[in-house]
Amino acid sequence: MTMRTYLSPIGYNSTSVTRTVLSHGVDGDDRIVLIRPTAETDTSRADEAINDVQRLLGEVQPEIAVTTERIPHDDFETAVVRCQELLQAAGGAVTVNLGGGARDILLPLMTAVLTEIQQIDSVLVFSDVDGKVREWELPTLSTTVSDTVYETLTAIAGADGEISIPQLTEATGRPKSTVARHVDLLEQNDAVAGRREGKTKRVSLTLTGQLVVNSE
Repeated sequence: MTMRTYLSPIGYNSTSVTRTVLSHGVDGDDRIVLIRPTAETDTSRADEAINDVQRLLGEVQPEIAVTTERIPHDDFETAVVRCQELLQAAGGAVTVNLGGGARDILLPLMTAVLTEIQQIDSVLVFSDVDGKVREWELPTLSTTVSDTVYETLTAIAGADGEISIPQLTEATGRPKSTVARHVDLLEQNDAVAGRREGKTKRVSLTLTGQLVVNSE
């Protein structure tokens, strides 16, 4: 099984970390990286929260590694770069928790996640509203497509839900091979999601695709 690295901001509440990690599952060789600001108003409460994470997760997996990284809270650009470095250095499958911790750290982390989205396996969020853990599908904001591929994308966007390759061929007036190539490129850029239904491929728009269409 692939080793997983969890990256999570932490404030004074350990629940946003422990519940998120345990909902996804942990193994003995996984790593938990807790992100906290360089300066805190109440270090004793922060240390207590970290000790709680280490204790609870240690009871589940005694060999699990829990480490702490400090991020500057007063320089947004430096904080983003530091978060990028943490994401790039993370080993195995990477899961990021975007719930909990100081907003001064959460916003730079979110920005870094969007720039490094291709190497992130999953993004989890612990809700302050109902206490549930949800997985978020984040868009690939750097996606750009050519004019001809964009025409195929808008045809997919105009469909009511899924649309098949033959239907796209009819809608765009382009050869099936061209449409199939466009769809492959859009899938590679996370702009559409495809699935097989018998011998027919059907595709639908993702959040990335919606943002690309709406940005034009």
